[in-house]
Amino acid sequence: MSSERSHRPQSGRGGRGRSRSSHSRGRSREGYNRAPQKKVNPVVAFFKKLLGLDKPKKYSNGHSSSAGTERRPRPERSERPERTERPEQAERSPRPPREEAPSTPPEILSTKLYIGNLSYETSESDLFDLFSKVGSVVNSEVVRDGQSRSKGFGFVEMAELDKAKEAAEKYHRTDFMGRQIVVAGARSNS
Repeated sequence: MSSERSHRPQSGRGGRGRSRSSHSRGRSREGYNRAPQKKVNPVVAFFKKLLGLDKPKKYSNGHSSSAGTERRPRPERSERPERTERPEQAERSPRPPREEAPSTPPEILSTKLYIGNLSYETSESDLFDLFSKVGSVVNSEVVRDGQSRSKGFGFVEMAELDKAKEAAEKYHRTDFMGRQIVVAGARSNS
């Protein structure tokens, strides 16, 4: 029996040999003295290489940290080749004048009107008050984004098609709250 005990590997708390836990992980005593390796993201490494950031830094006195690279001296001004004159560019023809947007609104086919280029301070009640001077207004709306800020356009629905056409002719390209508004027929969703 004594021969069986001596051939068993000693492990555990009181054992003199290597413990199973350190043996199974593959660590040695020397491994604990080394600093852990920093993991490098392959995407970051790619962009560093692409931008040239992976190269050693050069110091201001002309020495670089990598051995064997030397800076070439800049040639003297007298040794540089003469700069040639640029050839004269041909004269450009003048641009044709920009076409002005039509002052009359496009044909109105429904009672719902699109109002563009609104001031960001414009509210639904401001639009309602403006268009109710022409005829009865069913609904007015200013389109807003997620933070309830105006997007600079809105819609007004008039009660009658004739009044919608009249309002579009009257208010298209007129100043309202400091901006020149655009009034047109709203597109249908279908």
